[in-house]
Amino acid sequence: MAGETREIILGSAYLPYDDAEPPPPGELERLVTGCRTKGTHLIVGCDANSYHTFWGSSNINNSGESLLNYIMANGLDVTNRGNTPTFVTSNRQEVIDITIATLYAGNFIKDWHLTEEVSCSGHRYIRFTVTGIDRSVEVYRNPRRTDWESFRTDLLGCL
Repeated sequence: MAGETREIILGSAYLPYDDAEPPPPGELERLVTGCRTKGTHLIVGCDANSYHTFWGSSNINNSGESLLNYIMANGLDVTNRGNTPTFVTSNRQEVIDITIATLYAGNFIKDWHLTEEVSCSGHRYIRFTVTGIDRSVEVYRNPRRTDWESFRTDLLGCL
């Protein structure tokens, strides 16, 4: 709709590789549901620890199948480009980091790519530009000065 202002939430999620429950974790599900309910755009960078050929992994595991089913059932997009490994160690290279976005939010992502910078972990840096948003109102929370319980309560209250 012309002239309509919509919020966009940029987030990150860690999906433990050894979690007893299949992905996604409940916090991510609540965030996606809350954004859908409010009509808020969402872009989430995920250390998914899940393998699926859909996003460029060399194979498919149960976590990857569960995560892809969730992504498809909820109208989300995987915005990764190519199949260059996002996780590289001396004995392993794999695509386990994905960027997901709600319907149409993926259109705001431009120039998604992996950098050559050293990250001090096995994960490569993922960079992209978010375009087409009004940055005059920008909310930032300094993690070193955050009361995490209060933040969690505020976030869940918004959902």
